[in-house]
Amino acid sequence: MNKKIGLLLGVLFFSIFMLNFVSAYYGGYGFIDLRQGSEQVIQWTVDFGEPFLRVILGGNDWSGYLLFEKFLLFILLASIIFVSVKNISMFEDNKAVLWTISLIVPLLGVRYLDFVWINTIIMQYQVLGIALTGILPFIIYLFFIHSIESHTVRVVGWVFFIVVYYGLWSTTQYDNYGQVYLWTMLISIIFILLDGTIHRYFVLQKFKNGERMNLDLYLAKIDEKIKLIEGSNLSDKRKKQALEKLQKEKINAIKAFGG
Repeated sequence: MNKKIGLLLGVLFFSIFMLNFVSAYYGGYGFIDLRQGSEQVIQWTVDFGEPFLRVILGGNDWSGYLLFEKFLLFILLASIIFVSVKNISMFEDNKAVLWTISLIVPLLGVRYLDFVWINTIIMQYQVLGIALTGILPFIIYLFFIHSIESHTVRVVGWVFFIVVYYGLWSTTQYDNYGQVYLWTMLISIIFILLDGTIHRYFVLQKFKNGERMNLDLYLAKIDEKIKLIEGSNLSDKRKKQALEKLQKEKINAIKAFGG
């Protein structure tokens, strides 16, 4: 049913899209105006969907921008509530109640959000986005630098990184935004001073990952032996002894790894 609805909506939007291109073609005296056609499709979608969103989500006094933000918050809440309610045993076999709760609860939560609360929520996601995207270049460069074995080359790499960020910080015209460059530069200096310790940690993690892989393979082989013994024609006594021995081997292997 959901596939049929999705297909129907897809055909509808594609038809509208093509009609707008055709009208743009004839309106442009025989030349297809891709920009005009795309703008018409977007405008039609906004004109068609916005009244429904205003009725469902509220916000008749707000612009389409804030209405769209409320719609995104509704989708986010609905997804989280659906996953949460699905794990409740009494709703597992009743899909209608599950979907009803997953839609009504976020609707009630989003519909009566006022202007101040919406901006407060948006600001938190803005801070999250700035923090993640701001630190990502540093993390990528950190892993790149510590993929190099030579201490000297790593130090030269960090010095170059610091010089670049110093140039960005000293030439920026916005002091508040320039603090990002300054703090990244200072953290990079600390990483130069602790280069040996940090690199040893990276090397140790590689060895641990390799040991973990070997442990998983070893445990998988023991599990295969356990299945073979359980399905064998051995006597109950010998089968029990063999299984107890294999279980001890599993426990000792896990303890040796530190788990």
